[in-house]
Amino acid sequence: MTVIESVAPEQAEAAKLPPGVVVEGPLVDAKFLDSYIGFGFLVGGSIAALIWVFTQGIGWVEISVFAGMFALTTVGIGFMHRYFVHRSFRCGPVMRTILAAIATMTVQGSILKWVSNHRRHHLHSDKPGDVHSPYYDGSGNSHVSFRKGMMHAHGGWVWDRETTDGAYYARDILADPIAMFFTRTRWYWVALSAVIIPGAIGYVFGGVHTMIGCVLFSGLFRSYLMTMATSLVNSVCHSDGRWGYRRFETHDGTTNELVTSLLTFGEGLHNNHHRFPRDAYLSHAWYEIDINGLIILGLGKLGLVHDIVGVGKRQLAADGEQGGAAESQNAFDGAAEDLHSAGR
Repeated sequence: MTVIESVAPEQAEAAKLPPGVVVEGPLVDAKFLDSYIGFGFLVGGSIAALIWVFTQGIGWVEISVFAGMFALTTVGIGFMHRYFVHRSFRCGPVMRTILAAIATMTVQGSILKWVSNHRRHHLHSDKPGDVHSPYYDGSGNSHVSFRKGMMHAHGGWVWDRETTDGAYYARDILADPIAMFFTRTRWYWVALSAVIIPGAIGYVFGGVHTMIGCVLFSGLFRSYLMTMATSLVNSVCHSDGRWGYRRFETHDGTTNELVTSLLTFGEGLHNNHHRFPRDAYLSHAWYEIDINGLIILGLGKLGLVHDIVGVGKRQLAADGEQGGAAESQNAFDGAAEDLHSAGR
């Protein structure tokens, strides 16, 4: 296994990659294995789902299960992002177990991989070393066109030869037995989300025919569409103003895009997030709808989570900001603190 931080300085400079990026060996092989399995699982299942819909049809059960599971797993992305990546709040082991289960059921990889990739993304946002920037590929090379860059950011990045070293970016996750249990058992939770739960509900309410429809449409196809919705944050919300708007001047291409925000329950408020990366609630205006943030605030009111970061203080800090350099450093410090504050 080769990690960029261990090679000669001139090699690292030539590669234009930061520490903690793995370019060969078992971690890269494991990344490709996961990508091939996930791609076949979701794309194959989605094709079968569309064939089923147009030949067999679907009813209220399939549509209801689709909507319910889409909502549950979209909230799971919020937990994955704001708790496991950014430590925007704290909670006890029982609640952490529940959050980890829902996060893993999003069918977007393990907690360890998701956290590692996203922290690397923040530390090198839209610069060489970013995992899924529209402007650079995994080797730190500029994309020849914005269209190709958008395709890379929207999903092509999973086929890069480079991957992220969890031991460098996610030591707190490696030290967390709950998070690592769900990392090791992730495929069971994928099956639960995409096959078992939809199939069981379909069978109870409609028999074998509805069960098949629920597995294909409400399980596999729903997982694929949710992955595409999440990918909009990597592509559309890094468009440097082509889509959406920039509330804050940051040293990257992040934007807030309201359609993406609705589809992802608030994750599309990406410019706000990169300006205040540790905030649990991302909205700065009445029209910026952050469902995931509201759920976290609600859990706080119920006493299920505590020490919620940034609530009630974000805008005050924004109003007092002097220039773009300070806010960029704030965003970097927020992500860097995540890397070195295990158990926070």
